[in-house]
Amino acid sequence: MKKAVALGTTVIMLFLLSAALAYAEAQVGIKPGDWVRCELTTSGTPSEDTPQWVKVECLSVTGTTATLKMTMHMSSGVEQNEIGTLDVASGEGNATFQALIPANSKTGDTIQIVGYGSVTIAGEKTGTYAGASRTAVYASFSQGEMQFNCCWDKQTGILVETTITQGSTSATFKATSTNIWQASSNPLTLPNLSIELLSICISVALAIAIVAAAVILTRHKRS
Repeated sequence: MKKAVALGTTVIMLFLLSAALAYAEAQVGIKPGDWVRCELTTSGTPSEDTPQWVKVECLSVTGTTATLKMTMHMSSGVEQNEIGTLDVASGEGNATFQALIPANSKTGDTIQIVGYGSVTIAGEKTGTYAGASRTAVYASFSQGEMQFNCCWDKQTGILVETTITQGSTSATFKATSTNIWQASSNPLTLPNLSIELLSICISVALAIAIVAAAVILTRHKRS
């Protein structure tokens, strides 16, 4: 009897320890003041007053829980503000959508979606978000008649793209600006010329330079 009780106690302790370790591994990858803004594109027939952009701003972080301010700007000009919490480890909170997952999540990891449950990261990809090339992880899930395809920045866990599909209508929010990372500068690029055309351009430029030099030399001799 004592052995059975001891074994049961050991099993429970191991379970609690593994759960604690899983929670400890989940980390919030953003800090207070960080924000990202996602603009909307739609297909199909959207409603009359649709969101134009959504901004998510981090107000505070406590452990694995972030307090987020979400601002939605409607096409009518009205802005809707909401403050909610989101625990990236447990998926608990009152946030209305999954704006954040654990930082450095990878393919095969299980994440907790607020109001939904467990979802597995299906893969990762590289894309341009808020003016910079970023690695994102993605997952899909459905709620009722709506299908969600979401991408989160791998390094920080912040949502950078989500497509919501319902029937023949789909809407995609994609990150266009942020203060979390810097937009890449666009270096000066030369036109893509063939070798033949490039040779002609160089020859013409040399000819012009030779003629100009001859004119200057002639004028100098006359003076």
